[in-house]
Amino acid sequence: MLRCNELYGYGSYFGGGAPLAFTAVSPFARERAESCESGTLGCTTEIVDGEAWRTLSICNQECAAELESVEWWLTRPPVVPLRVSVELRNNKDSLDTVTLLEEFSVRLERRGMHFVFFLMLGEINTLEPFGTLLSRAEEVDLDLCSDLTSLGGFDGLRFLKRVNFHYCGITDVTAMRSCALLEAVSFISCPLLTSLHALQGLQRLKRVDVSDCPITSLDPLRTCHSLESVGFDSCRSLMSLDGLQGLQHLKIVYVSGCPVTSLDALCAHPSLGRVLCLSTHATSLQPVEGLSYVKLASVSVDNVGDIDLLHTCRALETVKIAGAVDMISLDGLRTLPRLRELVIVSCGITSLDALHTFEALEELHITSCNSLTSLEHFKGPPNLKDITISDCPITSIRSLNTCVSLQRVNVSSCPLLHSLEGLGGLPNLEWVCARGSGIIDISAIAQCPVLRYVDVRDCPKLQSVDVLLERGDMHVEHDQ
Repeated sequence: MLRCNELYGYGSYFGGGAPLAFTAVSPFARERAESCESGTLGCTTEIVDGEAWRTLSICNQECAAELESVEWWLTRPPVVPLRVSVELRNNKDSLDTVTLLEEFSVRLERRGMHFVFFLMLGEINTLEPFGTLLSRAEEVDLDLCSDLTSLGGFDGLRFLKRVNFHYCGITDVTAMRSCALLEAVSFISCPLLTSLHALQGLQRLKRVDVSDCPITSLDPLRTCHSLESVGFDSCRSLMSLDGLQGLQHLKIVYVSGCPVTSLDALCAHPSLGRVLCLSTHATSLQPVEGLSYVKLASVSVDNVGDIDLLHTCRALETVKIAGAVDMISLDGLRTLPRLRELVIVSCGITSLDALHTFEALEELHITSCNSLTSLEHFKGPPNLKDITISDCPITSIRSLNTCVSLQRVNVSSCPLLHSLEGLGGLPNLEWVCARGSGIIDISAIAQCPVLRYVDVRDCPKLQSVDVLLERGDMHVEHDQ
């Protein structure tokens, strides 16, 4: 008898799928074969929440016609829960597939096998033909169903955990309220969906994502006490986040392209770890002050004047700020000991001097900050590996010679920058982009020992790149 480690070794030879004779040798051989991407007889096995699940993908009516011949493999010990993934349309082939799957379901139920469906339904106008499959569905994707206005057939679905709507004409999703196990729902480009009232009271709901829908209120979410993640993108009628107040398990909030005027609802969320508020109309960040567990804050707002309030969020690892034209200094971020990534776009900063205290900082990206003219007193943090100063009126980067850990430098679209002096001799520098800058000469970086990529396209004043090409170990993007 072959040992498990020997079977594992033999299994690695079969990159395109192991022969059935090998997979049938033992349960371990079967597990090994089905864990590969191609699987066996259309079946793959993966661990979900600590439990092994077998997935069977049905890609067309011909595959469905072969279900009976695969059934012996699915019910052969060791038997694990089965997830059947199938894509269906509003056509005869799909309806024939439904019939075959219904018969397949009956046979599996008779054998006492636990199974669920992942249904991908496209361009349908009614759920009626899919009722039997829906009754065992764990996940449903509805795509391009513009004529589907209601969810008749969703009532009381006892296995349903996830539902995704893409470009659908639904107006009434009340039936989802009876799906007690529902954990995640997303609505993308559903132009007639104005309310989330159907989600009210769903006690297991953990994630809600809404994009490009005319919803006006989040109040129905107040009673979804298990919510952990919410995202709202391009919901142009959504002006308030008040419906998120009191959700004690909320960890992630994403808001983009919504006319939200206040972030007050984000205060007093003890579990909040990620806050991304992009392109809102908020005028104050005071509500996020003191959220000591927030690891990521991304703020793109119109002229927020109190960015300094982020200094109390001491667990912050990533901060992204855009559009704060009145923010002239980064001093308010000095007390963020864990900050690893800082992104500043279209802000009024005039100096980067405060950054020398950011010992954990690894990535710094400054773009389109028209008041940043000098890096003269910049002393780089010791762990800074990646820096971007793009579309800024800087004239020199000499101070970067203090950033000994730098690996990547991007100074593109800086027309007043005439030299790369400051990068010469950096021992770890691998990548430089100065595209669209005003550099005249690049000899300063010719001796960087590990430099392998340079982009100096669209630099009209640059006379020659020969000093780099002569090295022979570097890829140089340049104008011919």
